[in-house]
Amino acid sequence: MLLDNELLVWLSLIFPFAGTALVPIVARLGQSVRTAFAVIIGFSTAGTVLLLLPEIWLGRTEGLAYTVSWAPSIGLVFSVYIDPLSVMMAAVAGGIGSLVLLYSVKYMAGQEGLTRYYALVLLFIGSMIGLVFVDNLLVLYFFWEAVGLCSYALIGFYTKDPKAAKAGIKALVTTRVGDIAFLIGIFVLASGAMTALGIDFWQALSIHSLIQNVSSIPMQTLSIAGFCFLVGAMGKSAQVPLHVWLPDAMEAPTTISALIHAATMVNAGVYLLARSLPLFSGVPYWMTALMVVGGITAFLAATMALVEHDLKRVLAYSTVSQLGYMVFGLGLVSGFTAATFHLMSHAVFKALLFLGAGAVIHSVGTRNMYQMGGLKKDMKLPYFMMLIG
Repeated sequence: MLLDNELLVWLSLIFPFAGTALVPIVARLGQSVRTAFAVIIGFSTAGTVLLLLPEIWLGRTEGLAYTVSWAPSIGLVFSVYIDPLSVMMAAVAGGIGSLVLLYSVKYMAGQEGLTRYYALVLLFIGSMIGLVFVDNLLVLYFFWEAVGLCSYALIGFYTKDPKAAKAGIKALVTTRVGDIAFLIGIFVLASGAMTALGIDFWQALSIHSLIQNVSSIPMQTLSIAGFCFLVGAMGKSAQVPLHVWLPDAMEAPTTISALIHAATMVNAGVYLLARSLPLFSGVPYWMTALMVVGGITAFLAATMALVEHDLKRVLAYSTVSQLGYMVFGLGLVSGFTAATFHLMSHAVFKALLFLGAGAVIHSVGTRNMYQMGGLKKDMKLPYFMMLIG
């Protein structure tokens, strides 16, 4: 290794957050400097995450665990646990995020509020990487809310458009239902673990520790927490009935639709279910509930897409449907590998489809598919890219 693994982990977190803070300062040097700075930070983040891939994927039986004392007075530590699932999610967030930033250079050129745009995108990338890296459930919830904040702010990026403002508020309110349930589940799980295992509050929030001692945690505690985690995932990953916010989120710039609402944030709920699967797989009917929720979502969202004329909303309904497949897959006894692989593959092809749709919308000036047709001869590259997608 050219760089130490621990250094790579911390750099993956430091780069985007430092970039968020510095973008407004760098913007004083000029718009082109600001844009170049944001893109460089994005690719630097992607590079540090991708350098972790060989170490994690090639032969390691144990994940990488690192800890930093965050709030010593109350005993809170910032602990990370890097395994194939977390590094795959981080690679998706960093890799696609860097490409979206590069795409934004031309796509967002001339728009108002680009300093805010680039700062929020970098904040989102950092928060998403933090979400999948951390081992402490309460710190994970902090990043969980941060990605939700970025989603809300970027859906309503066009502040003068009433539809965008309403869509942002709708997303914020709808996902809050799931977020509150998730927070309740965290405290229920921690309190049950404290009583059963005789450990302190902060130890009871360690995902890795909880999984290792799951047999000692009362089933009643796991049942309540498991239901709450499922509702939290339903909100973030737009599962029925909390799916209504995602189609309206298409009022955001298409780059944001590709990054947040197709490739990364909406996968956070699926990631949570995958990460907590060893905790709740023994809870009666919990796996069945995953299959029911995922199956209904996959079918209903696909049928909704059939009657939609808006190009981006069709892709949004497709996203909801594909997320349903992932949740359904996690509910199968042997479906973990298939569901997590589809999480990665979907992030890649759906981001590609959204960016291709952005090129089409940018050229024809409408999102109505009934007003499109015969674009292949004039838009050969987007045609082949969307064909691949």
